[in-house]
Amino acid sequence: MSADYERKLHRAVAQFVKEADKKYPNWSERNDNGEWEIGLDKFDDMYKVILEIIEYTSCDEATEQMLDDILFGIARDNECSRIIEVLLKYPDWYALLCEKVLFTEYINAKWQFAESLKDYHGKDEIKDLIFDFLQVDDEYTQRMALKSLAYIHPDKAEEYAIEFWWRDKYKDNAFGHEYQKIMVLHVLHMIHSTKLEKYLDLADESEYYYLKENAREIRKSMEHGEVKCQ
Repeated sequence: MSADYERKLHRAVAQFVKEADKKYPNWSERNDNGEWEIGLDKFDDMYKVILEIIEYTSCDEATEQMLDDILFGIARDNECSRIIEVLLKYPDWYALLCEKVLFTEYINAKWQFAESLKDYHGKDEIKDLIFDFLQVDDEYTQRMALKSLAYIHPDKAEEYAIEFWWRDKYKDNAFGHEYQKIMVLHVLHMIHSTKLEKYLDLADESEYYYLKENAREIRKSMEHGEVKCQ
């Protein structure tokens, strides 16, 4: 049965790529429109086969080709993350794919695993992969990983948050640089860090509009005892 599913999925992926190339010739992993489920019938075909595999087969039967094709499908499902939601109900499948994705170029799958790892209930060592996602060379993946770290290892989140604030890794990307700092504020708030006030003050003094807005929102939520995270 595994071989049949491998062929069925690989064919579905190939048909999706053919349709995507025709309608969006400039698409790529880093230039992904994120709404493949709208107007591309072949996306639904690929999506359905992936769900069949997850629901009706054991991950022990999975081949390297099958795993790569599933991760490709997850990467394309980056608008709704429906496949990831299903995977969380199948911890063995989730764990296997979470490990595998780190060795691929599927950035749009990596950030989904980084974001959802906090909701995984299975092997403890899999949750520790969050430290690998923090090192992925992608701003959004790192930002989602920092958020998950606050849930998985709140005792280590402050250290990473402060490092994220001061580093110049994304200084040439104004959007990324600002949103990294925004996440820092929310993480410090979530873990009730004693250093939050300092960084709220720094946000107030910054040149970034949305960073200042988030600092104001956090101060308001603190007055009402609320914890929010972007």
